[in-house]
Amino acid sequence: MWLFRLACKWYLSMGKRTLGSLANLFQVQTKMVRSAGDRSVAGVHRATDLTDWAPCCRRPLVLASREPKGLLLQSTCHGGGSGSDRRQQAAVVRIQLMGCGGSAALPLLALAFVSPWQAVAAAAGNGTAAAAGGRPRVPALLVFGDSIVDTGNNNAVLTLTRSDFRPYGKDLNGGVPTGRFSNGRIPTDLLASRLGLKDLVPAYLGTDLTDDDLLTGVSFASAGTGYDPLTSTLVAVLPMQEELNMFTEYREKLAGIVGEEAAAGIVAESLFLVCAGTDDIANNYYLAPVRPLQYDISAYVDFLVQQACDFMKQLYQQGARRIAILGLPPVGCVPSQRTLARDCDPARNRAARVFNSRLQAAVARLQGELRCQRIGYVDIYDVLRDMIADPCKYGFDVSTRGCCGTGVFEVSLLCNQLTAATCPDDRKYVFWDSFHPTERAYEIIVDYLFPRYVEKLL
Repeated sequence: MWLFRLACKWYLSMGKRTLGSLANLFQVQTKMVRSAGDRSVAGVHRATDLTDWAPCCRRPLVLASREPKGLLLQSTCHGGGSGSDRRQQAAVVRIQLMGCGGSAALPLLALAFVSPWQAVAAAAGNGTAAAAGGRPRVPALLVFGDSIVDTGNNNAVLTLTRSDFRPYGKDLNGGVPTGRFSNGRIPTDLLASRLGLKDLVPAYLGTDLTDDDLLTGVSFASAGTGYDPLTSTLVAVLPMQEELNMFTEYREKLAGIVGEEAAAGIVAESLFLVCAGTDDIANNYYLAPVRPLQYDISAYVDFLVQQACDFMKQLYQQGARRIAILGLPPVGCVPSQRTLARDCDPARNRAARVFNSRLQAAVARLQGELRCQRIGYVDIYDVLRDMIADPCKYGFDVSTRGCCGTGVFEVSLLCNQLTAATCPDDRKYVFWDSFHPTERAYEIIVDYLFPRYVEKLL
């Protein structure tokens, strides 16, 4: 849409004679229809008024229909307010370009239809980083998985697997906990910033989402979940299938904002991030007594990989075309998973490596099966393993325990301000609690992964 606005300004700079011809060629008719219903405000403007169209140049412009006298373009604008009031005031704006047979119309239309979602670059919402980095690389970031990428969905779930209390989030939003399992931002937020979307990605549940939030992406992730449905059952969190169900509902809301065609375009161009499997290994197979009676570790890994592939296929069937799926970290080196001697647990690390190898091969097969090269495997094992093995290389002092409490077993409810003091400087720690990295560690990981894996999917 910034190209559309640029085209408007270019036309206006061509001089009075050309501008007069343009005004004769085009008649721009805007019709604002309140989503609540019956009242409307209509007005006719000359082409010179296009550059004053700030609200509309902040939304996707799509072809609504072809009419005898020209093309009917459609966008979405908003009134003031926030939350439900803001949505109540949402309006559909239609622009009718009359006399489109004129030669001057062709370059304008060519620019206008470059991409139906480019206007999202100007959207506000959660302190967007778009202004600093140019227009967003994708229209939205849509996130699925576990606590590594959950930005607060479990706040709305009746479960003990939660982090909506201090000291979680002590370095974010003035220390107000949000449900993120860290001291600050997590990979979901950091990736959104790198994509030029926004600095914080809201949780889909328990949040008063604005249209801007929905248009630029949300997290459906639920801490404690996994590809194995039993994993989520053990800790009473949302299974991955329920995350897919929420995404289906999200698509309906998106269509309500921009229309079916534009919503499908946004979904197709958005980046989907999937991060799960760690809880399957750490908190299910090696902790609960059920799955080891049914599978050896190799067979269980095959089961998880198949579940992951089925999940990606369902995303693809719902319109996803850019999917980044993360492998497992060195699970055995996470503080809570270490041996009594505080060494990395070799069995857990071996399971993670086998999973990663088979998932990577499965993703390659899936690319051919779906004829979609923008489904990519992301290896997080090596970079985190190196940070843990050589923390000083990255500016850390401690990598075998977390900053919260003893750093050995405190996570979720056990990491609280009443019974667990935090370290003086969390920037010196790789891990925040006994399971999750600090914001600074996440920053290093995302900075490492983005050019090596994510860039290739954009």
